[in-house]
Amino acid sequence: MHTIIRKMPMFLQDHNDPNKLVFFYQRSGMQLGAEGFTVGLLLAFVTNVLVLVRNLTAQRLVILLALFVSFWAVKKVVYLDDWKTEYGIHLYLPSSWL
Repeated sequence: MHTIIRKMPMFLQDHNDPNKLVFFYQRSGMQLGAEGFTVGLLLAFVTNVLVLVRNLTAQRLVILLALFVSFWAVKKVVYLDDWKTEYGIHLYLPSSWL
């Protein structure tokens, strides 16, 4: 919804190579729609479409691929957020867990 309201582009053309597209913008002051939608679309696919597949092996392979892509996308979004805002995200573990 944020992307639609602010009319953010989903991607940009690479300035160095016009044949390539940029989905994760690495400069401050701008965010692309792909940064937020990547994980959301995978989650929607896994919860609504993948459950209709009957082959258990195919389900497992697609779920592993979706987990890998989700992990990569979240890592990329967190890295870009840290870089743009200069605030780091730190893991918090209660002392009783250590």
